[in-house]
Amino acid sequence: MTKQQMFKMLHDEEPILRAEITALYSVLDHKLGLHGAEVPITFGMDEKALGSYMPPSADDDEHFQFSLFFIGFCLNEQLSKEDRMNLYKHEYAHYMTRNIPIPQEYTWQPGVHGSAWKYCCSLIGAIPSDYYVEGQSLKKVDFDSLLTRPSVDHKQVQMLDTYRTQRAYKKMENAKIKYDIGDVVNHPKFGEGTITNIEKGASSVSLYINFGEETKIIDQQWLIKTNYKKMSER
Repeated sequence: MTKQQMFKMLHDEEPILRAEITALYSVLDHKLGLHGAEVPITFGMDEKALGSYMPPSADDDEHFQFSLFFIGFCLNEQLSKEDRMNLYKHEYAHYMTRNIPIPQEYTWQPGVHGSAWKYCCSLIGAIPSDYYVEGQSLKKVDFDSLLTRPSVDHKQVQMLDTYRTQRAYKKMENAKIKYDIGDVVNHPKFGEGTITNIEKGASSVSLYINFGEETKIIDQQWLIKTNYKKMSER
């Protein structure tokens, strides 16, 4: 079979496929009080996208489009009937998001395939998956769990916020200079030393202390924690 012959056979199937889709959409319309079966259905030869729903816009009329490469009967690897029906429902759910009121509790997740779309899928039994996976239409979906907004532990959030505040305060305190150049401190190992230079960091202070002929760099906080006070305070 040539490519041209295959294209002709696929296009010849359009009336049958359109009737299949319209019949399904008519049932869903009757259930939901919508008019999806009246929306034009077009077909293409897209090799990457199975289908789409295009809402009305300034540039284009509202329509559904499906790829004959995936739903055509004459191809050996066409979708199963269950997967075709799921594909049609997938796009109908997109149509629903623009034509039915979405309860507030199902608007928490944004995006084309967000919680509003998943809510619509739950009403018509469509698999709420962004991508096609062979045989997924046979899987059972726990919509109650899927549509439940993740809970936020406000106590935990408050505790984390308090912890961050405490850490920020601690860093700020650690960065305060509490010694002066010329101050004399007593170190248990090096003995008396004189502060000759001070370097202030974002969350610490480094003291350059001269112990006789040797200079040591000691973190100010370490001196404070170990009670190595200035000689004047002893």
